[in-house]
Amino acid sequence: MPKPGQTAATALVIASMIGTGVFTSLGYQLFDLVSGPQIALLWAIGGAVALCGAFCYAAVAEAHPSSGGEHHFLTVLFHPALGFMAGLLSAIVGFAAPTAASAIALGEYLHASFPDVPVKTTAIAVILLGTLAHAFSPTTSARVQIVATGIKLALIAAFISATMFLPGKGDIPWSIQPARDLAGIWSPAFAVALYFVFYSYSGWNAAVYGLEEWERPARTVRRALVGGTLFVTLLYIALNVSFLLAAPVEALKGQNAVGEIAATQLFGKDAGRVVSCLFAIGLFASVSAMLWAGPRVLAAMGRNVPALRFLTPGGGAPRVPLMIQTALAILFTLLTGFRELVVYTQTGLTLCTLLVAAGVFRLSGKKPIVAAAIFLAFTAFVIVRSVIAEPVAVGAGLATALACALVWFLLPRSSS
Repeated sequence: MPKPGQTAATALVIASMIGTGVFTSLGYQLFDLVSGPQIALLWAIGGAVALCGAFCYAAVAEAHPSSGGEHHFLTVLFHPALGFMAGLLSAIVGFAAPTAASAIALGEYLHASFPDVPVKTTAIAVILLGTLAHAFSPTTSARVQIVATGIKLALIAAFISATMFLPGKGDIPWSIQPARDLAGIWSPAFAVALYFVFYSYSGWNAAVYGLEEWERPARTVRRALVGGTLFVTLLYIALNVSFLLAAPVEALKGQNAVGEIAATQLFGKDAGRVVSCLFAIGLFASVSAMLWAGPRVLAAMGRNVPALRFLTPGGGAPRVPLMIQTALAILFTLLTGFRELVVYTQTGLTLCTLLVAAGVFRLSGKKPIVAAAIFLAFTAFVIVRSVIAEPVAVGAGLATALACALVWFLLPRSSS
């Protein structure tokens, strides 16, 4: 059976990135940012940092071309305990919790369109549907991901096009005033807004988790990471501009479902409900992407850790890891809400990506030093800023990371 190639890998990256963040962040940025150019620059900076991370991961993937993502990279670059930490964090925090968060967001969008549709029941049904789609073979998974991502992109492109031709109700100023805009960029509020943008860009590294399953893996991963990140950056800027053109600032400010609000302002209540429903369908691609990537990490851990050998698939799709991630995602869906999941997950994920970028300096030969330095500076800032803003949630995330690393020392070192 032929291996998936460039199209499937890029689709996975794009689908992993375009999730709940871009449909929820703008409402909070509008409390402190007062012009369209400031918002556009904010999203451009987030894309530039993600692109630096993509170059770092591509270099590490070329030097150490095995599946498993941060679990594999940190094992070979630093220490198996850090690799084990990254693997458990990926399984628990990196994929299961965001799978639940995206499914809950999908349920909330459908509930906004059809109030009789229960949010969490819908979320669980979507998780089970995605699990079924990925339980057969890597080729089937790739096809599902390509189709789901194509639907999502078509919906977003249609919305962006509509804002170009229909009269919107946006009232944010678009004139460039250097004194005002530069003051806003250097303000603490801009730094806080950037934190939410980083969350929206998470997923740019998705193609490395099943690296060995791609055709010509090193080249495929590099092109998927870089090309997917560039594409999403342009799309994010265009989508946020569209939201601002469609709806007034006061209607968007402080709201989660900015896509629904913008669609209602642009098309009217009934048509906006339909568009909101279509956005919800598009979010299935995000759930699908995480259900594809996450089990590959657990499968890689099964190959590397004798005590977890039962996670290694005999061939085809990694069904046991997939079932574990599905069970965890459903548990998160039942026990918590969207905001709590986002805050808890971000710390561990940012820590792992920071360590992989630091590993670039341990590579031999040509390496993206400038990209690594930029990425390290910005991700370190995000961690420090999040500790100040959310000490309890971030402390829980750091405690989870430490506990995952310590578990490695308790495991037997042989399969006997």
